[in-house]
Amino acid sequence: MPTQLMPDERAITLTRQNWLVLALPLAATTIVLVAVIVVLLLIPSTVGSTSVNTVKLVVGVVVGVAALGWLGIRTLRWRFITYLLTNRRIVMETGVLSRNEESIPLDRVQNTRIRRPFAERLIGAGSIEIESAGRDGAEILQFIPGAQAFYTEMLDAMEQARGAAGMPPASRSV
Repeated sequence: MPTQLMPDERAITLTRQNWLVLALPLAATTIVLVAVIVVLLLIPSTVGSTSVNTVKLVVGVVVGVAALGWLGIRTLRWRFITYLLTNRRIVMETGVLSRNEESIPLDRVQNTRIRRPFAERLIGAGSIEIESAGRDGAEILQFIPGAQAFYTEMLDAMEQARGAAGMPPASRSV
């Protein structure tokens, strides 16, 4: 369900974490599935005179379903984390079954910082840290694709919001 915008509020950009955050869960699931297949192939079909094919099949299916279920949950969690930048606030939504919405008014933002470590720069992503008045600590938007463009749009929206309210410009850290 999309965020309900306030009167005179317009969406600037909507994004979610870079899809490569799923690379590690996908790799782990693949490794588990391949390892289970190899182990099941190495276990003999009979122990003594008793067939263990049914046990092997059940173990393989249970581990396979568990691994794919874990990957599915991770994918859903990624899919339902969104960051919406409007001309008045930044809205972060999380949750699959129960949704959580948190917003930071742009005129309350005191400091911003973009972090783009080497690995994130390779995939065109970055993390944006936002400190705002009335909050403990900073909010971090992680693995944002096109982080520099999102950051620039956010700073422009902050300047416009502050100009409309007659406030001094926000401090910037790059």
